[in-house]
Amino acid sequence: MSEDARPLLEVSGLVKRYGGLVAIDRVDLKVPPGAIAGVIGPNGAGKSTLIGLIGGALTPSEGTIRLDGEDVTRLPASERARAGIGRTYQIPRPFLDMTVEENLEVAQYSIAPFIGAAAARKERAALLERAGLADASSLPARALPLLRRKRLEVARALALKPRVLLLDEVGAGLVDSEISELIALIRSISDHRTAIVIVEHVIRVVRECCGRSLVLNFGKMLIEGPTSEILANDQVAAVYLGTGGARTRADDKAAVPPEGAIHVRAPVEARTTLAALIAPPAASAKAPLLELQNVAAGYGQARVLRGVSMRLQEGEAIAVLGANGAGKTTLARVIAGAVAPTAGALRIEGRDVAGLAPHRIAALGVAHCMEGRRIFPTLSVEENLLVTARNGDATQVRERLQAAYDLFPILAERKMQIGTSLSGGQQQMLAIARALMARPRLVIFDEISLGLAPVIMDKLYDALALLKNARMTLILIEQDVDRALALADRAYVLEHGVFALSGAAREIAKDPRLRHVYIGDAD
Repeated sequence: MSEDARPLLEVSGLVKRYGGLVAIDRVDLKVPPGAIAGVIGPNGAGKSTLIGLIGGALTPSEGTIRLDGEDVTRLPASERARAGIGRTYQIPRPFLDMTVEENLEVAQYSIAPFIGAAAARKERAALLERAGLADASSLPARALPLLRRKRLEVARALALKPRVLLLDEVGAGLVDSEISELIALIRSISDHRTAIVIVEHVIRVVRECCGRSLVLNFGKMLIEGPTSEILANDQVAAVYLGTGGARTRADDKAAVPPEGAIHVRAPVEARTTLAALIAPPAASAKAPLLELQNVAAGYGQARVLRGVSMRLQEGEAIAVLGANGAGKTTLARVIAGAVAPTAGALRIEGRDVAGLAPHRIAALGVAHCMEGRRIFPTLSVEENLLVTARNGDATQVRERLQAAYDLFPILAERKMQIGTSLSGGQQQMLAIARALMARPRLVIFDEISLGLAPVIMDKLYDALALLKNARMTLILIEQDVDRALALADRAYVLEHGVFALSGAAREIAKDPRLRHVYIGDAD
């Protein structure tokens, strides 16, 4: 990130590998004192990995990190904090049973001996005033609502007197009025000696705080420059929306797997066996297969869904879209029973199932292909598949296995291998097939394209098209807007926990408001 001043933080050629997966690939970043830099990108782009590398929670595979010219690449997180790199976390982590001021006192532990007790108390008071927490200094941290916990998170990071401050998703879970307060706080802590890096999915925070921004995609630097130009760039919009092939990596040719490694049966071949994986439709459809009415949900104090309503008829395919943090995965978890709604109604064929345990909702015919694949690491491919097939007799299970293997032949070839030994694309096939082994009536596919090359995504969507043609009911929770809208009948677009758009998929695809939901206005 180029500036005229000497960089206070300088990242050069940073690489982070996890086995064969390259999460960060040759990233450079320069932030001078007094600057606020933004790092944005779609889900899975590598933003959190980059923050972890700079802060010291992760060790880079290659590259260097310099703080004011000094190489800190191999220093642990604690030493980097002492050297002047402070950070916040997306989910605030205060010591809940300590007071607000005591939380700052803990943060000052390593510097207090050098400044004295009286000076440390004075600095704590000034920080609490600056963060808008002076009136809460004696309260236990658990008494603070989410926005004030985020303020405490920032104040605690500042208590270390950092020269570089890393703000990780500080806007997550906040409503517009709270985001306005947060932006004011970030602006107030900016000074001529401190460099601030904001990793954020709330684009408004980046737009209003950051002079320059860097866009990551598949761990690579896509584009860097003045934030206003970045957010008006059509290539950046394409990355967020999955349009125009912009998410194709420079090394896609090299990423194409060997012939036969990734394969989906053609529709004619697979159609005869797919019936073994799809529950027959109900004899009479008196109510929608799935209905949500004014559903609210969240995690602790974080309000994520703020009153969403939707209907899904049997045999329909719908897409649920939205920027990172909009509430898509929370919606999936609510439907699957992993998160109980705090308000509203959740019905399957007219039956209220809100609060039912996940296994009871699964027994009603709902399968959840979760984000991140969640392959059982000690089980073989076939054992992973059999886990969800407990509702059938031996003959039915054999038929389902054959159908899964017909859909994804590579799984048959590797059925005795440990599931996590497969490539990322093959693991995603395993996750899809495992969800289908329960012979569900409804499947929720949550971010199945995450982290995969376009050629692999195409193959996975070929499989979803077969399922749709066989009249399986599908919910696609997806960051790849183009693919999801091409497959879906209808679409819902989440923004800050509510549906900003809904309607026929082909109409949503043409709606100019879709771009605004992801990256705001282009001007």
